[in-house]
Amino acid sequence: MRPFLAAFLFLVSSAHAQYGSKPAHILVPFAAGGASDVYSRLAAVKIGEQTGKLFVVENRTGAGGRLAWEAGAKGTPDGTTIVLIDATYPMLPGLFEKLPWDVANDLVPAALIAQTPFVIVAGANAKAKSLRTLIAEAKANPGRLNYGSAGVGSVTHVVTALFLHNAGIDITHVPYKGMSDASAAVQGGQVDMMIAASPTALGAIRAGKAVALAVSTAKRSPALPEVPTAGESGVDYVTTNWFGFAVPKGTPKASIDALRNDVVRAMASPDVRQKLAAQGAEPSEFTPEQFAQFVRDETRRWTSVIRQASIRIEQ
Repeated sequence: MRPFLAAFLFLVSSAHAQYGSKPAHILVPFAAGGASDVYSRLAAVKIGEQTGKLFVVENRTGAGGRLAWEAGAKGTPDGTTIVLIDATYPMLPGLFEKLPWDVANDLVPAALIAQTPFVIVAGANAKAKSLRTLIAEAKANPGRLNYGSAGVGSVTHVVTALFLHNAGIDITHVPYKGMSDASAAVQGGQVDMMIAASPTALGAIRAGKAVALAVSTAKRSPALPEVPTAGESGVDYVTTNWFGFAVPKGTPKASIDALRNDVVRAMASPDVRQKLAAQGAEPSEFTPEQFAQFVRDETRRWTSVIRQASIRIEQ
C-alpha cells in the first residue's frame, strides 16, 4: 500500500464482497480526524464487522474537497469506488462557474450516513447570552458585530449567510483558514459569534469556553437538550450538516443498493448510535433515490443563497 494512504483494511474472502471483486476504496476529501473522516471510518469499521467486507479509506485532501470528488467522479464504476460527500458538495455549482466534472450527474448519491445540527455559538464572555439578544444587538448596530467562518465559500460561511438573511441582520464576516482558528477567535473574543457543526462546537461548549445560543434543526438536539432551536428564538432557520457516500455514474444499481443497506444496518447498531448521539448526529434510512433528491434540493437552495449573498471563490 502507498505510504500516503491514511487507510485500514478489513480482510475478507472475495465471496463476501458485494461492491465488486476488489476492495472498496473510500475517498475522503478532508483531513484525518475531521467529521467527514470520522463518519466514513465509523461506517466502514462497522460494515466490516457486520459483513466482513474489505475497505481502504484514503484521505485525498486539497482544493476544498474538489480533488477527491473529481477523482471519485472519474473512478471506475464497478462498485469499488466510493467517495464521501457532505454539505459542501451541493454548494459547488453556486460557488464555481466551471468544474472538471458534472456535479449533478457524475457522482450518484448512494447512502446518507448521518446528519448533525449546526450550532450558533458565542464566546463565554460575550454580552449576548441568547439568540434574541444577539439579534437585537445586531439590529441596533448594523455591521458592528462580526462572525468567524472557515473561509470564503466554506460551509460555515454559506450557512451563516442564510441565517443572517432570515434573521434580517447585518454582521461582518471574518474568514479564517479553518474552523479551529474560527473557534479560537470566538473563544478569545476576537469575533462575536460563529455557526459550527455540532461535532466542532460541542467541545468548547462543554468546556465552558463557548455558549450555544441555538441549534439549526427543527427540533432540539439530544446532545444539547437545553439549547433552543433557532425557530424557538424567532428565526426561520432549519439546516443540517450531513455526510454520505456517493459512487461514480454507471455503478450497478445492485452495488448502490447493497452499499445503502450496509450503511443503514451499520448506523443502526446500538454502539454506533451511541457514538452518533454524543455528537448530536442522527443516522438516516434514506433510499438512494431519496438521497439523490435531497442533494438536488440542497443544490437549488444553496445556489440561491450563494447568489443572493454574492459569495464567490476565485478560481
